[in-house]
Amino acid sequence: MSPALVTIKPDYGYPEKISLLEALYALVEEEARNYPFVCEPGCASCCTTYLWVTSLEARYLREALNSDLEARLLALKDYPRPGSTPNTMALLLMRGKSPPEDHPGEVRTCPLLGPDGLCSVYERRPLTCRLMFSVQRCELSGEARVPEEFLALSSLLFQIVEELDIGGLYGHLADQVRFLRDLEKGVEEVPEVLLGNREAPDLAYLPEEDKLRQILARLYRRQLPSGKTFKETLDHLRENFGPREALSFLDEIL
Repeated sequence: MSPALVTIKPDYGYPEKISLLEALYALVEEEARNYPFVCEPGCASCCTTYLWVTSLEARYLREALNSDLEARLLALKDYPRPGSTPNTMALLLMRGKSPPEDHPGEVRTCPLLGPDGLCSVYERRPLTCRLMFSVQRCELSGEARVPEEFLALSSLLFQIVEELDIGGLYGHLADQVRFLRDLEKGVEEVPEVLLGNREAPDLAYLPEEDKLRQILARLYRRQLPSGKTFKETLDHLRENFGPREALSFLDEIL
């Protein structure tokens, strides 16, 4: 079996990818209004160090970080890291193989959470945070309760946010920011804890899940500031990306 191919170009198509990312974030806000979620400012039980993001999201968020917040983030030690990207996991499962295990680390409160219980970078928070909702108070029940329909949508959006970051990486926010800092210094070597993004092998919804198809169609038809649709912009980025080359050990088992 020929290896899957991944090339790392974090700066590729950044303005276009940001327009795609903001459109995806806007869709999340729209869909969340359709559910009786009880989350409100100061509710922060879900704000932990499970900060798994794409390099596009990390760069977008970093633009809102001051030096103190960045230092707090980079001071983290022994935090959870993903063993695979959402699309790598989907591909492995489709081929009947088990994805690599995640690296558990120690789960702590998010270092970007302020003393008032509010997010310091709320407007730039990543998808993993934007999809954290519950229909019951977490501090009362000890856990979030999320409708299955919204969980299915979340899985789909995690695949898409990886796919639109063509040439980017997936991993913990602290590792992503550290890598972005190294890039600014001219160090281009990708650390092993960051994983190359992949196109979605297939999107995670069943044929009978018509509502998810409708949401996806609405996203793809959404017009961006450029005048092009989401799908036209994504297709353009794919077509112009250029050749790919193998990146990680995962390519050997895919």
